[in-house]
Amino acid sequence: MRRVPQPPVNAAARPLEVHDFWPAFVVVVIALVLGFSGARRLTALETVDGGTATEGQLIRAFSTGGLKFPEPGAAPPPMAEDPAQAAQALERWERQNARQAAAPAWKVRVDTEAKTSCPT
Repeated sequence: MRRVPQPPVNAAARPLEVHDFWPAFVVVVIALVLGFSGARRLTALETVDGGTATEGQLIRAFSTGGLKFPEPGAAPPPMAEDPAQAAQALERWERQNARQAAAPAWKVRVDTEAKTSCPT
């Protein structure tokens, strides 16, 4: 095996190895934004405070007994001795029941302050 002579290397004319800062910085910022928005995904459930629950809050509420379900059943019809007042009260009661019938059958609310441990 014979060595082939190489031309001399001019170190001053050689291009420098430069690592650029901006592409990596942009990738890190995009990853942080996607990670933050992915970790805070919202659910369609309301919290007891009135906001929208995140997935993390929903998981914690499920494991600590913080899911609140509405009481089933409608109120009994009102009783009044005066026929005029009884008719008005009965009409109000029918309107309330009609609104409840139009609403979803159940609604879950998330109590983010619940501390009871899971029974399982």
